[in-house]
Amino acid sequence: MAIMKALDLLVYYVAVNAAFSQTPDVQYSGNVVATLDPSELFRPNVSLFWSPAGQAAWDELKAYHGVKAIELDPHTPVADVLNKFEWDAAKTLPDGTVIYGGDDSEAFRQEIRDSLRRLVGANAASMIGPYLPPAKLDAGTFRLKTALIVSCISHAPKFPASFRPSSTAFRFSDGKSKIVKGFGCIGNETAAHFDVVEVLYDDFKGSYILKLTFFSGDKGRPEFMLVGMRPELKNLTQGIQWMRDAMKNPLPKDQAVSFNKSWWRYHNQLTPSDHFWLPKLKTTLACDYGELIGKTYLRQLAKDGLPEFFWRIREAQQLLVFRLDEQGALSQAIFKVAADFLSMGPSVSGPKPADPTTLPFLPRKFIFNGPFIATLWMKGAEWPYLACWADSEAVLIKD
Repeated sequence: MAIMKALDLLVYYVAVNAAFSQTPDVQYSGNVVATLDPSELFRPNVSLFWSPAGQAAWDELKAYHGVKAIELDPHTPVADVLNKFEWDAAKTLPDGTVIYGGDDSEAFRQEIRDSLRRLVGANAASMIGPYLPPAKLDAGTFRLKTALIVSCISHAPKFPASFRPSSTAFRFSDGKSKIVKGFGCIGNETAAHFDVVEVLYDDFKGSYILKLTFFSGDKGRPEFMLVGMRPELKNLTQGIQWMRDAMKNPLPKDQAVSFNKSWWRYHNQLTPSDHFWLPKLKTTLACDYGELIGKTYLRQLAKDGLPEFFWRIREAQQLLVFRLDEQGALSQAIFKVAADFLSMGPSVSGPKPADPTTLPFLPRKFIFNGPFIATLWMKGAEWPYLACWADSEAVLIKD
């Protein structure tokens, strides 16, 4: 599937403007990749990132052309994924998302550069290269026009109260481990976060999902992060569905559970009996999408002596930045697709106590010290605006 590399910022840029094929120069930041397909399978010791911000740009590209799908030639599976994806963008994308779309020009590009520089900085603005006007490209090919579409997200939600920084060993899927930096709370420290951290799922065998609520303020939309450990997960789609199910059927506020031949109170928020710890994450990715570059679409075959007309993708790039620490999260990205409109000469258990609140709290450890999934959500959305699978040293901060 489409593979990209990572960055600490979530903006997506789609530009329609290419007239020739380029050999993609994909660079990797350690074992960290980004994908346009959340069903891409996990690989050992590889961290994977996905966000629908790229989807927003692709949808805007379809709207620009007034079509329901962009059928690429030669065919590529990633275009099928983008064409078939179903979501409610208004509910999914966070506040501050900006989407530009229209006929390309240097003035339009400068407007977008200025906006990106304000929202996400100079690196994002530098992705919007110079305008390529209509021109003769070779003996038989002419660029007739270009279009540019940009979807930009820059979002940095904070926790209501900072967690305590600490370090512990993280074990990767190959069995190796490293001491890495993280954050969390234990014992009486949980009092500052009892209403911030909620346990949505726990199979009592080492698989669990925690919900961490971000501070939204008076005008902000409610949003949160879900983190989960489940060894049998195969891809982000499976993990996201697992989390959707947990949100629809969360654990009760209190229940009585039997453990080590005793009855305990299982509360759905942190208690002084608990220990919570999560690694800090930081990555920056930048890559080309070779599966899209050089592909044509909306081809009008030559007839009656008239030339052939078509669009061809020249650039398909992403810049993504993500950071997670004791204060909150930062997600930004740029996804750029550039394509040209061209013309060419003709061619082709037992009873339980009645009242669990009378029981002592069950001591629990929610320690994310192995491969885990993390997702960022707006309340009411069916898809997160960022999802990652952490299983490589490249995304962790070593002690």
